[in-house]
Amino acid sequence: MKKAIYIYFLMFISMSISAQNDVDVLRYSQTMVGGTARSIGFGGAVGSMGADFSSLNVNPAGIGLYKKSEFNITPTLYVSKLKTSLNGFDNSANKDNFNLNSYGLVSVHDLKAKKGLKYIQFGIGVNRTNNFNNNYHITNENTSSSLMTDYQIQAYGVSPSDLDRFSTYLAWDNYLIDTTKVNNGTWRYTSPLTNGGVSQELKSTTWGSMNEMNITVGSSFSDILYLGGSVGFPFVRYFEEYEYTERDIADTIPEFDKFILDKNLETHGSGINFKLGMIFRPTGFLRFGIAFHSPTWLNLNDDYSSQITRFWDDGNKTKMSSPDGHYSYEISTPMKLIGSATFTLARFVMLSGDVEYINYSDGRLNSHDYGFYDENAEVRDKYQSTLNIRTGAEIRLRPMSFRAGLAHYGSPFSNDLNDGSFWVASAGLGYRDRIVFVDLGVSYTYKNEDYYLYNPELIDAASVEYHSVRIALTMGYKF
Repeated sequence: MKKAIYIYFLMFISMSISAQNDVDVLRYSQTMVGGTARSIGFGGAVGSMGADFSSLNVNPAGIGLYKKSEFNITPTLYVSKLKTSLNGFDNSANKDNFNLNSYGLVSVHDLKAKKGLKYIQFGIGVNRTNNFNNNYHITNENTSSSLMTDYQIQAYGVSPSDLDRFSTYLAWDNYLIDTTKVNNGTWRYTSPLTNGGVSQELKSTTWGSMNEMNITVGSSFSDILYLGGSVGFPFVRYFEEYEYTERDIADTIPEFDKFILDKNLETHGSGINFKLGMIFRPTGFLRFGIAFHSPTWLNLNDDYSSQITRFWDDGNKTKMSSPDGHYSYEISTPMKLIGSATFTLARFVMLSGDVEYINYSDGRLNSHDYGFYDENAEVRDKYQSTLNIRTGAEIRLRPMSFRAGLAHYGSPFSNDLNDGSFWVASAGLGYRDRIVFVDLGVSYTYKNEDYYLYNPELIDAASVEYHSVRIALTMGYKF
């Protein structure tokens, strides 16, 4: 049985200061292993593989396996498709994005020692850890409720002057909800849309990314022990445009044709984290790795606005707009622990696996002027610890290599909120000689979740199928 996540409009649902919530914490905590085409084709299982630029973002000790300096760059095509279904209304929406998934430089210093400290390596570059490019399209016909029904519930007991300037106040100011007052002085609200009779349509588009610049230092001891550490500087760009429409189905609602709710959000920010790693090679064909990722401390800035446009039966329209909102805050994401193993058979076959532990309930929101006590309680209640498992295989028939991978990312949700786990399948190939290399990697991601347009006690869930494909090409030069 599918479980459900209550994605409550993702922004601006409570007072404007509360637009930042548990959804934001998860968005920036749930990262993927992307980077080079080799790592993508290998299923992201690069924690003990080493000598690949993406491995520096998983286990910085991987830089210790480099014996030549290297520059690489990875352009990537990202294609996503979301299929939605609600009460028999099916829709799909696509979004494409071309970007630089990874680029970097590794400098190797050979100390000419036969034992002990043999190499020191320095690396700097950027890997993409999150892609926010998606389109949503959901339609429905509702004969029992409206978004305004939910707004009535939110507004209950609140005077009009204290309503949320980004949602309920706009509806009140546009006569989509109106006030009544009971004898004890409690504010109550009515709406001509309370009992539904409307068609509903959501169009939402998100775009942006989370990239991380890493500065890494590593070393090799007797080609047995490899150590590494890095400082990461993530950069966040997230944008969302949201358009929600309700229309009178049978022209039975007095003085009402339709309304359109528009919302816009822009988030920019940056942060810092630290990584430490070790790889141990007891024999020539076996390597073990362990890595620690500190929390990522992000400083974020939100700019947001919303408006409701009402279209009347006589052809006129009235538009009510919010003020321009701006808020600065911090998010700390959970730490990670990663264990890895790599097995090499006769230098022709390499098998590798990573197990990553992360406790999503450790994420936190903070600000200098607001404690986020309720929001952080939601994080602790909704999220849980989980394991992400990545496996990969590579066959080397020099100068060619052929790769395949499979990864499973565990659900961050607790208490049956959502079956948020998903699978990633991948494949790739590569060409390498002593100076240049070219790799191609392709990955396919599938997940399924439920999406509520508003209060789940008032409306059925829309089923959302998420499909995405990444096609990456890495070109590199060794020197």
